[in-house]
Amino acid sequence: MLPFRQIFHPTDFSAADSTAFAHAVKLTCLVQGELTMMHVDPAIERKDFENFPRIRPLLARWGVLPEGSSKEDVAKLGVQIKRVRAVADNATGAILQQLMAHPTELLVLSTHQHEGLARLTHHAVAEPLARGSHARTLFVPAGVEGFVSAETGRTNLTRVLIPIAHKPHPQPAIDLAADLAGTLGSEKVLFELVHLGTEADPPKFTKPERLGWSWDTLVAKGDPVEWILAAGADFDVDLIVMTTEGHTSLFDLLRGSTTERVVRGARCPLLAIPA
Repeated sequence: MLPFRQIFHPTDFSAADSTAFAHAVKLTCLVQGELTMMHVDPAIERKDFENFPRIRPLLARWGVLPEGSSKEDVAKLGVQIKRVRAVADNATGAILQQLMAHPTELLVLSTHQHEGLARLTHHAVAEPLARGSHARTLFVPAGVEGFVSAETGRTNLTRVLIPIAHKPHPQPAIDLAADLAGTLGSEKVLFELVHLGTEADPPKFTKPERLGWSWDTLVAKGDPVEWILAAGADFDVDLIVMTTEGHTSLFDLLRGSTTERVVRGARCPLLAIPA
């Protein structure tokens, strides 16, 4: 059973957000939970919610609901939908204020990856939201399909990468990766564990066993971010799951934590779990 029912998804109403939105809706349906969508607008508040991503047409396209279904039909699925609109110049601050008043169990964030000068001039939202909320966060890069198809609603989780080290301990990441694969009904999954620590032996952990699942362990030496991104690309993984301690040094403040740096380069969703 997945350890979350309350899911929060900020949206900017853009087409690039559609993949993250599909993941948020799919997970909400699976856990029969509550999905809160929030939009921050610096202009005058608009009273209608028509711009919010439409859930009923999406579920109809997936074959979960019939065409022309009602709000009551969504409720019969065990799903609750909430929409929040705020007027503010600082989207990050407004969303964190909302999360402080109404904490969530899972953030689902669309990430727009930038490099070089573009990163310096782009105002990041996803990273400070995850850092400030201290919640489990699913980062979904714009432009990738992820493990949930926005067109069909079908899931594909067959390769999962889990970086492991003695600190923070990887057991929460291993457990959540297995819980997610089990909830999605993934029958054949390769869990690739990459040991990134300086210690010779990897940390002790428990691997959930299931017929069709396999676990491999690699030992990596060198820059952990480069290893994680390279392994993710080489194994063509569908998801990266990792525990994170956030910023623990001035160096992290300057260039970002290991998890944040992986988020910037990953070409698949990343599920981060605060240690």
